[in-house]
Amino acid sequence: MKIAIINRHPSDASGGSEIQCDGIATRLTNNGHNVSYIAPAGKTTHNYNKNYKVIPVDNSAEAIAEATIKTKPEIVYWRFNKYFLYKSAKIIAQKKIPIVFAISNVNDTKLYSHRENFKHGLISILKGVKQSLLNLYNWMGLKYISGVTANNPDHINLLPNTTQCFIPNSIDTNLVQFSWPRPYVIWVANIKPAKRPELYVKLAKDLANMGVDFLMVGKIQDNNYSWIENENSRTPSFHYLGSKSLEQVNGIIANSLFLAHTCKPEGFPGVFIQSWLFNKPTVTFEFDPGFYIENNKLGGNAKSNWDTYKNTVKELIEDDDARDDIGQRAKIFATSNFSSEQTTEKLEKFLETILKKAKDNDG
Repeated sequence: MKIAIINRHPSDASGGSEIQCDGIATRLTNNGHNVSYIAPAGKTTHNYNKNYKVIPVDNSAEAIAEATIKTKPEIVYWRFNKYFLYKSAKIIAQKKIPIVFAISNVNDTKLYSHRENFKHGLISILKGVKQSLLNLYNWMGLKYISGVTANNPDHINLLPNTTQCFIPNSIDTNLVQFSWPRPYVIWVANIKPAKRPELYVKLAKDLANMGVDFLMVGKIQDNNYSWIENENSRTPSFHYLGSKSLEQVNGIIANSLFLAHTCKPEGFPGVFIQSWLFNKPTVTFEFDPGFYIENNKLGGNAKSNWDTYKNTVKELIEDDDARDDIGQRAKIFATSNFSSEQTTEKLEKFLETILKKAKDNDG
């Protein structure tokens, strides 16, 4: 198949969906498909150095659609949320190119949504209203979508499109070795309000006498969290390591005690899969997609109760045997459910199904 993938590229934006698209593009290319990666707000001067073609374009509906059509794809895999979806999809669909929309965040399933903001003044409110109206406008682009995938089982059938498929994320396990002088818990995410990093800093303070460190990895995407860079000196057990590559994060997780998670419900955290693949439990404050953690005993879900969260973390720090037992279960679960070979094959079959249906409809 000749496939165009639309999303920002991880070389330009270090988010979970970008990392997933990079892996998908690499594996599809390895399987013999012709893949073009359309990268909004990409850098034309940058050497992406991939086995697939990366096409950086302006961050606009017209530029995305024009570059996509120029590659003459048989099918489009759109994983750029609803940004510019209506106008881009309309232009692409006019060329009778089927589009698969990949849900990567719960906001992709909502008529109205906007980014969280610390500020509560009139300007902030107006920005939120503008974002919500833009999302509503781009929601209309779904009528040009031929199929939908979701990486979270809870998100299937939340969109009106009839042809939908659950396709889990997967994570490459290549790693860069990492060492730290003391045992440590790890937290990984881009740092912004929806991730609630302040809860993890509070955890480090509340459990400062446990003899372990609390490491944080992620890019500060909201300046209101710039204080985290200075928290290292104020809370001795907390250490902010900054932004790291996927391979570096794998190495950090591999040597950790376990993963602590504080993020609000979004898509499906790739860091969950990373922790499970490296035999690590996951303790989540609230978000447990598909109830995987709770039902399969992969760590703990505090269900937004702070004392439960803190005590579960404390118990896992103290109990080596429990961590090992959970870690073994997590490894088996992740290997069975998030294999890159299985998820790639499932995506290939779904794209082929959508493409065949589109050709049949064209007569």
